[in-house]
Amino acid sequence: MYLALYRKYRPTTFDGVIGQEHITTSLKNQIKNDAISHAYLFCGTRGTGKTSVAKIFAKSINCEHPVGGSACGKCPTCVALNDPSNLDILEIDAASNNRVDEIRELREKVKYPPVNGKFKVYIIDEVHMLTDSAFNALLKTLEEPPKHVVFILATTEVQKLPATILSRCLRFDFKLVGLTDLENHLKRIFNDSGIKFDDSAVSLIARLGEGSVRDTLSIADMCVAYTNKNITYDAVLNAVGAIDKNALSLLAGHILKGDVHNLLNELNVIIEKGKNIAQIAKDLAGYFRDLAVVKTCEDFNAILKYPETFVEKLKEQANVSETDVILKALKTYSALDNEFRLITNPRIVLEVASLNLCDEIKNHVSLEKRVEALEVKKPQTMQVAAVAMPEVVLQNPTEQDSDKTLFGKLLVNLRKQNEVMLIALLGENTNFSLNGKVLTLISSHEQEFKALTKPDNLKILNNIMNEIKAGYSINVEYKEEKVEKSVEDILREKFGDDINFK
Repeated sequence: MYLALYRKYRPTTFDGVIGQEHITTSLKNQIKNDAISHAYLFCGTRGTGKTSVAKIFAKSINCEHPVGGSACGKCPTCVALNDPSNLDILEIDAASNNRVDEIRELREKVKYPPVNGKFKVYIIDEVHMLTDSAFNALLKTLEEPPKHVVFILATTEVQKLPATILSRCLRFDFKLVGLTDLENHLKRIFNDSGIKFDDSAVSLIARLGEGSVRDTLSIADMCVAYTNKNITYDAVLNAVGAIDKNALSLLAGHILKGDVHNLLNELNVIIEKGKNIAQIAKDLAGYFRDLAVVKTCEDFNAILKYPETFVEKLKEQANVSETDVILKALKTYSALDNEFRLITNPRIVLEVASLNLCDEIKNHVSLEKRVEALEVKKPQTMQVAAVAMPEVVLQNPTEQDSDKTLFGKLLVNLRKQNEVMLIALLGENTNFSLNGKVLTLISSHEQEFKALTKPDNLKILNNIMNEIKAGYSINVEYKEEKVEKSVEDILREKFGDDINFK
C-alpha cells in the first residue's frame, strides 16, 4: 500500500523537525534538565509540526536513554510506545470529542498511572473545538494534574481558547516554514525516493505550500503522480491547475494598461479552459507580488527563483509600470478570497473587481499626465481633472513661487489615499493662494468650510501637504461670495415673482 509522503517522512526526532528550532531547542533543554511542565500549548498554522512535535516530546520524556533530547527508539519503553495500541500516549481529537461528558471521562482516566513509561501524555488536537462546559470540566485537572500526567494541547485558532486555559499552559507558537527550508526538505525527499526534479519546479511547489510542510508534501505527491517521477516546472503548473505564466503576463499587461476589452476576452479564454476562478485571482495576486519584488528589490532573482526567460519578462513589465499601480492591483486581487466565500457566482466578483481596477488605473494615469503637463506650463489659470475632481483656479501667482502645482499635487495625493470626501468638499470652484509656505484654501460655501476645518480633516490635509513639500502647511478661509443684485431682482423680492416689467 502506497504511503503518502507527509506520512512516510513524518519526523520521529527533534532533529527531523524543520523550521521550528526555537521550539525544539526549548523542549530538548527541558528534557535534559528534567524540568517537564504539566501542560503545554502548541499553536500555529496547519501543517507546521504541532502534532508531530507533541508525539516526539511524549516519547522523549518517557525514554530510558534519550539521545540529544530525543527518544532513542531502542529501549523497551520506546519499543512499547511505538505500538499504536499503547495506553501511555493518548491522542484525542477535540473536534469529534468536544462534549463535557467526554472530558469528564478523561478526568477519571488520568488517575491511573502509566503502564510503560514515567508519564502518561494526553495530546488534545484542535482543542479550540471544545465546548464552554467541556473547557470548564478540563480546567481543574489541567491546573493540578497528577504528577504522572502531561497535557499537550494543539490548536490552529488560539484566540478561541479561554484565558483561564491559556494561563495554565506553557505556550509555544509554531511559525510558517521558510521557503529555503521547504525546498531543501523536498530535495532530500525526492533524492531519497528516486524522483527526478528541476530546481524551479521544487521552488514552485514550496511556494504553493505557503509555509505548511504537510501542504507542500501533499502538492508534491500530486505532482509525482502526474509526472511519473519526473517533475518539471510546467508539469507542476498543470498538476495543480495553476495558470500558465505567459497567460498571467498577458492578463497583467491588460490590467496595467487599463485595457478592459482585451482583459475580459483573455479572462474568458482562461475560464473556458476550466480554471478555478479563485485560483485565477490567487495567481494574479502572486504575479503582481512578483512584479512588486522585481520593481523594488535589487536581488530579486534570489527571492523569486524563476526560470531565466520568465524573469526577463517580469523585469520588462516591471520597468514600464509604476509601483503604486502594481501595489493597487496586488491589494485588489488579494482581497477577493473572502468575497468568493459569500457569493454563488465568483466570476462576477472577479470581473467587476478587474473592471474597477482598470478604471482606477486609467484615471490615475490620466491624472498623473495632467499634473506633469501643468508642471511644464506656467498658466495664470489651471485645471486639474479626474473623476468627480473639482475645477481649480490659481489666484495671485507670484514670480518668487517656483512650484505652482501644489494644489494639483494635493488633489492627486488625496486621490491616491482614497480621500473622496475631502476632494468633494473642496467644491466646484475652490480658490487658493500660496503665501510663503502656507497654501490657503478659500471656500465660499459655509458648510464646506466647516467640514474642511474639522481637526481630523485639517490633519489629513496638512500631513499630505507636508509629504508633498516638507515644511509646507494648509490654511482654510471662508469668503462669502457677494453677488450684486439688479433692480429687477430687488423689486421681485419686495413685490413677488409675478411682477411684469415694461
